[in-house]
Amino acid sequence: MRIISLLLVGTFLLANSLIQDEEKSLVQSVIPKTKIEKIKHSYMDGLYEVYLKNGNIIYVYPYKRLIFFGEIYTNTGINLTSQNRQKWQDIVNKQKLKNLSAKELLQDSFKIDFGSGSKRYTFILFTDPECPFCRKVDKYIEDKNVTFYINYMPLYFHKNAKKWALQILSSKNKKEAIKKIEKTNKDLNVTITNKAKEQLQNTQNLAKKLNIKGTPTIFVMDTKKNKIVDFINGANMTEIEKWLKRDKNEK
Repeated sequence: MRIISLLLVGTFLLANSLIQDEEKSLVQSVIPKTKIEKIKHSYMDGLYEVYLKNGNIIYVYPYKRLIFFGEIYTNTGINLTSQNRQKWQDIVNKQKLKNLSAKELLQDSFKIDFGSGSKRYTFILFTDPECPFCRKVDKYIEDKNVTFYINYMPLYFHKNAKKWALQILSSKNKKEAIKKIEKTNKDLNVTITNKAKEQLQNTQNLAKKLNIKGTPTIFVMDTKKNKIVDFINGANMTEIEKWLKRDKNEK
């Protein structure tokens, strides 16, 4: 009986694998030049969720050779596409950690210590000076012992973000400059330097290369191993606190 059961399980798995391969080939025939990482049945019969290497999701209805770029919502307003895309982007970004260079993330950043700074685990932050979620992170860690390395990535829909990033990068005391802008939401009286312009352009190029879409995006670095060990998407205070506790317990 055991042998028969194993044969049945093996036959089922093989059949299921063949079906999945056939479905993937069917979807791939609609978008032959697109590299597919995985596909899943979507929320409607015949519609497939197609997961791309860049972290995006598209929908394909192969039987009519249709491609759908957009969002699927429940009748209660929950964005199912956004939820799945966020999970997928987290997976894609964490896969990048294996080959991600700490040196590359740090080369155009600037360092800020809060309290006595980190013992071992530091945060490399891609941020926007006008982003409300970035400010929540700033507020949360300002009374902690932690070291941040800042890379600016102004979002296009924040009208002041780029000039404020340049003003902060041009300031001698960047920590105070950040605090002043967050408190007043007004421009700083500083002259924008060529170094600041170059620095901002470099961090924007790096964010594009890493396919960073939003802020805050946080990489956790183990300074003893000079290695990126985690990725935190958004103002996830639970994950930030987890690493703060680990750093606090370091001897």
